[in-house]
Amino acid sequence: MHQPLNLKILGKGRAKKGIFDGDLNEGELEIGQVASLIDNVLPVSEIMKNILEEYHTALKTLQNKSLYQFDNE
Repeated sequence: MHQPLNLKILGKGRAKKGIFDGDLNEGELEIGQVASLIDNVLPVSEIMKNILEEYHTALKTLQNKSLYQFDNE
């Protein structure tokens, strides 16, 4: 029994081989799904600046929450 060409090319387990086993010759990778979520491309320096600002904001929030908890005990 012959398999259709598209089943031979895609085959079963090709995603597993590519994604989990890292076999890029026999496997396939699923890419591009996240592309619709990208709305701008920023320089690394701006990304790092944003990460640090978000970190400092989160840290202040956590510090304020922990101080508030100790004050109410």
